[in-house]
Amino acid sequence: MEERARSCLLRSKATLEQDIKASYLMDHMVSDGILTNDEESRVLGKPTRREQAAALLEVLLRKDNRAYISFYNALIRESYGDLANLLHRDLPLLSPEGERSFADGVSPSVQVILSEGGVPQRPVVFVSRPALLNLIREKLYRLQNTPGWVTVFGMAGSGKSVIAAEAIRDHALIKECFPGGVHWLSVGQCERADLLVRMQSLCFRLEQGQSSEASQRPPCSVEEAKERLRFLMLRRFPRSLLILDDVWDSSTLRSFDIQCRVLLTTRNRGLADSVSGEYFEVPVESGLDEEKGLEILALYVNGKPQKLPEQARSIVSECKGSPLVVSLIGALLREFPDRWSYYLRQLQKKQFKRIRKSSSYDYEALDQAMDASLQVLEPEHRDLYRDLSIMQNDVKVPAKVLSVLWDLELEEVEDVLQELVNKSLLFRDCNQRPYHYYLHDLQLDFLIEQNRDQIACSWLCLSPRVQRFTDRP
Repeated sequence: MEERARSCLLRSKATLEQDIKASYLMDHMVSDGILTNDEESRVLGKPTRREQAAALLEVLLRKDNRAYISFYNALIRESYGDLANLLHRDLPLLSPEGERSFADGVSPSVQVILSEGGVPQRPVVFVSRPALLNLIREKLYRLQNTPGWVTVFGMAGSGKSVIAAEAIRDHALIKECFPGGVHWLSVGQCERADLLVRMQSLCFRLEQGQSSEASQRPPCSVEEAKERLRFLMLRRFPRSLLILDDVWDSSTLRSFDIQCRVLLTTRNRGLADSVSGEYFEVPVESGLDEEKGLEILALYVNGKPQKLPEQARSIVSECKGSPLVVSLIGALLREFPDRWSYYLRQLQKKQFKRIRKSSSYDYEALDQAMDASLQVLEPEHRDLYRDLSIMQNDVKVPAKVLSVLWDLELEEVEDVLQELVNKSLLFRDCNQRPYHYYLHDLQLDFLIEQNRDQIACSWLCLSPRVQRFTDRP
């Protein structure tokens, strides 16, 4: 519903609640196809006439322009002429193309749903990734008739949150699959007390408009919050989508295993194994291609990709197309447009700590984002991962090589490697048997910067043994 019409309904809400009889109006709106029989039943289930009127208005405020017009017409038909006059001036006009004809592809009704659900707005500098968007939407359509999980996973700075938010900016997807709305919750790394606060916030948001005082009391524990959310999603928001952004551990995720539809972003591919129901995976590639990287830089400096200086291509190449790094450098170049050569040199020297810029992302620089991934590993696995700094760019090695490096049994090495792959800290080439493993260049650069003083000694000690394996074709 467009902002002007929605604002009019909110201004007139008290008067409408006091005077209308919802049951009379809903007959017309059901006939118009605006209200479903389930929505009508929920409204009529309220104990008093005024509560029914309030419930009807709450439903209307989540719908599109057609709902406003249908409600207005119902008021006319039921001789509420004075109330219809309150709405007349702000009647929206429906174009022949309906609500799909908007430059950014997001209709007013969808924008209201996203805003109410706490979905982050599109970044000022945004470059679409159509193939990835379509893949996420295809998986979300699988949840049309059944609860389940869609997991969007990838390494730090790959753009998971932005692409997840963009995927649901789609009129048809929301109308057909999630008419109950979408509800975004940023989770992150949090202790149990912090998790409870986040769950309380979500409960509060979902309970807006309820009249029962008991339901407004914040849940006192994670378990109580889980049951409250289960009830709310089942009774008040069926066929809605819960979006859990940046989940780190399985115990946190189990707190939201409430038999609803969930879109999950995470660095840990294996998290969904800990919950019930169907789930689908969407990997996010770690780097943009050169064309997309140049497009981002051009948007930051208000130019055209073909007009960028020659250092632009080298910058995109050096940062391996990482959306985070390209955006960090683009934001810096917007303020210091003569520093193309300077930032290229910092990338070439692996000086990630000098490339930082405050942004909407949780981390100001790549080294912080990478380090956060390391900190969730067991201490002994963290040390093993740091040993990978002796690996070489674009070299893939089998587990047998790493069993020599780590001096561990092959089976134990394979278990460690599986954990690192699941947490997007390592990549596996499944086209070779046995599997071969490799680091993204940015991950390797980060480890080298972290362990610069230890590399020479380690390599001298291990080189005769490891080189025998890495030299093999």
